[in-house]
Amino acid sequence: MNLYATKGAVNERLVPLVDRLAASGVTPDQVTLAAIPVAALGGACLIASPEAPLLLLAVPLLAALRIVLNLIDGNLARRTGRIHARGELYNEVGDRLADVAFLAPAAFLPGAPSQMILLGVLGGVLASYVGITARAAGAERIYRGVLSKPGRMALLSLCSVWAFSAGPGDGTPWAVFGPVLLLGTSLTLLERIAVAVRRLE
Repeated sequence: MNLYATKGAVNERLVPLVDRLAASGVTPDQVTLAAIPVAALGGACLIASPEAPLLLLAVPLLAALRIVLNLIDGNLARRTGRIHARGELYNEVGDRLADVAFLAPAAFLPGAPSQMILLGVLGGVLASYVGITARAAGAERIYRGVLSKPGRMALLSLCSVWAFSAGPGDGTPWAVFGPVLLLGTSLTLLERIAVAVRRLE
């Protein structure tokens, strides 16, 4: 589920939209920060889904929007020349906040293994930390992994649709989500540590 491999092709398709945003005066920082409320809304949909299952269908749309916003901000910064250190801070901190806001609420859904999901969220945050630290130490930023950010959003989207199809009384989708998330983020963390050590030799 290493969907970062498709990043270049997706960025090319977003160029017309990026150009329109630039012409409208939208800044990269605004796009970066917009991903946080999008993720928070996705988390709120998950929390409310036992009482309103239809909200589960909004989760894949919001997850896709979050990923698109994440692609647009860097693309917009490069095309407008608005690349600055504060923008990188917003991007990295915003991504971590958005990840927690979107994924952690699944721990409180019926059938969900709460501790496993929260540990999986922590694994994702730590994997991102390793990627950032590798860059700070002089290597390239590491994005790769079996369950990188796009993969985590894809997994959440899949389980949300599954939970909607199964009905509110079936906690199987979230029971599966927990171990897959934990295993995937743990493997991603280990992979990034290995890559970072190799690149920094």
